[in-house]
Amino acid sequence: MMAMMQTERVVLSAIEPEDIPTIVRWRNQPDVYSGFIEYEPLNTTQQAAFLAALTPEGTRRLWLINARKASKADAVPIGTVGIMDLDRRNRRCEFGPIFIGELDYRGQGLAKEAEILVLDYCFNHLGLHKVIAHVTESNAAVIPFHEAAGFTHDTLLRDHIFRNGRFEDLHLLSCLSEEFRERFPTGGPAPK
Repeated sequence: MMAMMQTERVVLSAIEPEDIPTIVRWRNQPDVYSGFIEYEPLNTTQQAAFLAALTPEGTRRLWLINARKASKADAVPIGTVGIMDLDRRNRRCEFGPIFIGELDYRGQGLAKEAEILVLDYCFNHLGLHKVIAHVTESNAAVIPFHEAAGFTHDTLLRDHIFRNGRFEDLHLLSCLSEEFRERFPTGGPAPK
């Protein structure tokens, strides 16, 4: 596994073709897809096409979240994290999606470490100024998770998306580079 960003417990790596069936299984779990703004069922052909469209010069990045076991050399895939709408001119992007698909690894702070690694990448590698996050009202329980990683709640967009036969509010959060560096002076969990 070629790792780009890692902590003692988390390794973010490139997604390989053999990871696609696992990602599709995770994404089709009701508790995972309910947190996505787009929530249609996903198949391996769609996921493969999505990944094939990702290019280094494109506006999206997606990484596999791996959790280290007892042996630091070994890690198991547990979820994904990404950024989208990368706007180099205005030096901003949108954080997400992020999820832990393996139930045994939830609630251990691994997603927060992955989020901080991605924010560190955005601010200290890409040189971005701002990262935003959209959170649906039905998934508002994750707002404190984002706030712990440095995001601030900016506003509520009323009746902004249509899901499950009704309109739903959308929370807009943001994190500025100076706020992140203030909160995580060493860049959070440092990439190794």
